[in-house]
Amino acid sequence: MYFVRGFILALHIFGVIFWMGGLLMVTSLLARVPEEVGLPKERFLGAARGLFESTVNLGAAVTIMLGLLLVLMDPSVLRHGWISAKLLLVAILLFYHVRFYRRIKFLENHPSQSTSREFRVIHGMVSALLIAILVLTMIKPF
Repeated sequence: MYFVRGFILALHIFGVIFWMGGLLMVTSLLARVPEEVGLPKERFLGAARGLFESTVNLGAAVTIMLGLLLVLMDPSVLRHGWISAKLLLVAILLFYHVRFYRRIKFLENHPSQSTSREFRVIHGMVSALLIAILVLTMIKPF
């Protein structure tokens, strides 16, 4: 049982890396969009959407499914305060995930309505959430 749980945990972490890495890459890519004009701008937006739909969504799905499986394997973990805080941060991250995807779809039709600052802020928010989730998971303070 310990081996199976460890394997699932490793895949869960792999999903987190895919999800967060993809989100951070897409925000960095989109921060360059306002500087571009014409075809390069459209290509940046298309690449961002494609990366989001493949890597980011896949990473999020793997992370969430395996996280739920880990909780189902050991439901007693829900009695710890750190997991409640972590799940709240993951919910906030999911909110930004959906909001960010909708923003990308909007920009495909209105490419001039973005600023690089907007995407740097999103990049910072994702980074801060990731650090907070990692700290909660590793230190388990509550």
